[in-house]
Amino acid sequence: MLSQTYQASLSAGGCEIIHPPRDGGIRYRGLTPDQVQTVHFLPFDYEIEYVCRPDREIVGPKVRKCLPNGTWTEMGHASRCLRTCPKIHLSLENGQAVPRGMERVPVEGTWVEYHCNPGFRLVGSARSNCTKVGSWSFPKPICERESGHGGR
Repeated sequence: MLSQTYQASLSAGGCEIIHPPRDGGIRYRGLTPDQVQTVHFLPFDYEIEYVCRPDREIVGPKVRKCLPNGTWTEMGHASRCLRTCPKIHLSLENGQAVPRGMERVPVEGTWVEYHCNPGFRLVGSARSNCTKVGSWSFPKPICERESGHGGR
């Protein structure tokens, strides 16, 4: 029985079950949900994978492995499920949108800096932040063609 293997790891050592990040879960290969509820330790070399709700992205380690010393890899780095913001803010016609603090997709804490090409001026905010509610702090700006020196 698979659960006997995991229960045996209790006496032989292993890693204690860890909690999933808020708004997320953990995939346990080879274990049913009922077994996960009853197991307290997992064997060495066992890997868990964090998963997030559909509107969120994992930030930090996505996979952790049980080490021979009874700890999980990269426990000094938190794994969090953060809300994502629309990717449409990552491009700017006649200019550049430069994402900062972004790994794979824009999440809470990511910001974008906007710059227009020569001959264009920025209308709107030069920076927008991805908020914890999954929206940008400012509407996407536009790059408007500069008028001639006639002051129009």
